[in-house]
Amino acid sequence: MGVTEKVGREDAVRLARRHYLARERVDMQSLATELGIGRTTLYRWVGDRDGLISEVLSGMVIEVIRTATREAEGDNLDRVLDAMRRFMETTAEFEPLRHLIQTEPELGLRVMLAPGSRVSKAITGELQAEIERSRPAWKGQKAEELSDVLTQIGMAYEWGNIAIRSEPEIDRAMRAMESLIRAADAGPS
Repeated sequence: MGVTEKVGREDAVRLARRHYLARERVDMQSLATELGIGRTTLYRWVGDRDGLISEVLSGMVIEVIRTATREAEGDNLDRVLDAMRRFMETTAEFEPLRHLIQTEPELGLRVMLAPGSRVSKAITGELQAEIERSRPAWKGQKAEELSDVLTQIGMAYEWGNIAIRSEPEIDRAMRAMESLIRAADAGPS
């Protein structure tokens, strides 16, 4: 950023995203220097490094899951399952994310897998909206709980495996998700 340019929080997030996509370490001191601000200001704007990386990833995850949902085929819950498969296949092949998970597995898993993490919430929220479109009677707690469990299943079989340098088990995750969705569909609403 030039000296005369006024920078703000969004500039910091964009710069962190650029470093992440280039498979560079997102370093708070380097970002602050590049932005021409103090590290304290950067922390005040974006929180800690985990929070900044979580924000970058959750924004990207929402973009990918919305695309997967738009392109999904089938009706109702079959469409939800197809969207999840597309989402998992796309994210599993995304090299910057693989790089993060493999070079900083603890950080990657913490910001991705931890229940209640920003990334997990982003996936769960998008999935919940799609489930509620498919099954309006499930609106609220049933769709939220189902979405959360589906998210955790997908994350574990995909990112847990990638973190230990094993291939994601998308087919296995999809079988588990389908069983869960079919059981929820067969049960009382």
